Amino acid sequence: MSKNPSKNIFKKRSAWIASMVACSAFLVMAVKLYDLPVSTLTSNLLTILVGLSIILGLAALLGGFLAFIKRRTK
Repeated sequence: MSKNPSKNIFKKRSAWIASMVACSAFLVMAVKLYDLPVSTLTSNLLTILVGLSIILGLAALLGGFLAFIKRRTK
């Protein structure tokens, strides 16, 4: 008997939603309990996003370069 795929998707989606709610609760707790300024959180978020975009961009360039080299050698 195979499982219903729609239930599996629902479980994954609900786990993702629960993770996001827990993460948001943790950030709100950090702001409230430790008097962490929201500007610090947003600047850290922007720094992480810029870093990730640089890493993804470099990975895409490297993948394109490797594909170019592979096509050229054939």
